[in-house]
Amino acid sequence: MEYLKLTNLTKIYLKKIIAVNNMDLSIHKGEFLVLLGPSGCGKTTTMRLIAGLEAATEGDILLEGKSITGLAPKDRDVSMIFQSYAVWPHMTVYQNIAYALKLKRMSKKDIDIRVKETAKMADITEYLDRNPTNLSGGQRQRVAVARAMAVKPKLFLMDEPLSNLDAKLRVAMRTDLKKAHELLGSTTIFVTHDQSEAMSLADRIVVMNMGVIEQIGTPNEIYHDCETMFVANFIGAPPTNFFDVEIAVSNDNVMVKHGMFEFAVAKEIEASLRKYAGKIVVLGVRPENFDILPVGKGLLDSKIEFIEPQGSHTVVVIDIMGKHHKIISTGTFELKVGQEIGIDINQNNFFFDKESGKRIR
Repeated sequence: MEYLKLTNLTKIYLKKIIAVNNMDLSIHKGEFLVLLGPSGCGKTTTMRLIAGLEAATEGDILLEGKSITGLAPKDRDVSMIFQSYAVWPHMTVYQNIAYALKLKRMSKKDIDIRVKETAKMADITEYLDRNPTNLSGGQRQRVAVARAMAVKPKLFLMDEPLSNLDAKLRVAMRTDLKKAHELLGSTTIFVTHDQSEAMSLADRIVVMNMGVIEQIGTPNEIYHDCETMFVANFIGAPPTNFFDVEIAVSNDNVMVKHGMFEFAVAKEIEASLRKYAGKIVVLGVRPENFDILPVGKGLLDSKIEFIEPQGSHTVVVIDIMGKHHKIISTGTFELKVGQEIGIDINQNNFFFDKESGKRIR
């Protein structure tokens, strides 16, 4: 049985704005699930529906097989960590963590044990007597995590909890959140628009767009086996390069034809692409799936328009028929703006139906 199940979950605002559209989703016990998507895609609304902070227009939410749709937030046995930390500034760290335990009418002795236990897990034991106003952003976020951990909920909900931290601290906190999740064996739903955050934390990622689920999968599946153009474009930095190409069948070979290049497709995709003979499809190529070669040695030649050094790799921007495309190069050779280079495209690419945007397999 699924630990948490969303069935036909729908949220409509003002009778016309569909924030979440007929969502079906099953979450396993102990899973770290990430809801990922751009602003306005419905991910935070989905989390608020699970928490009981929003009322569903339609559908049901089942936790351990029992509907929690009609329950008040306090009766759902979930803990939520917000973007703004939401720790009480007039209370000490100890009091912040203990507050929800007092509401549960736990004894002072049990509260003390639980507070110190969770403070140790969150690495904030030395701050228990301090007020949150005297702590850094990262330390306050650890307080929020410890407070949520202390009540040992059935479900952790995290709404972009790292977005207010600087880049270095955000990376460190990812490790802390994953560690806390594994120590507790908790079930966690994490909302973010940051794909690197999603890839590093998730057991599975739910990519959302305009209130619907585009794809569900492991980080590897989402990146290397994307189902739609939206996913291919949203996941990856730089994003996937897209080319409109014609499919042609010649001497039993299935060819991709573009104004600047052509090549025979891999055998495993031939049968599917034959159906598109004479039609235009979209070729998607990840930036790392280009090869930079000497002029005249690749599928096409192009001039380097810009260079973006990134330390471990270099992003090379080229122009193909008036459109910029980005290549990732890990080579140590010197490249210069204005230099002519040869470009090759390997077979690790995607094909999409131009009208539906769905992957051709």
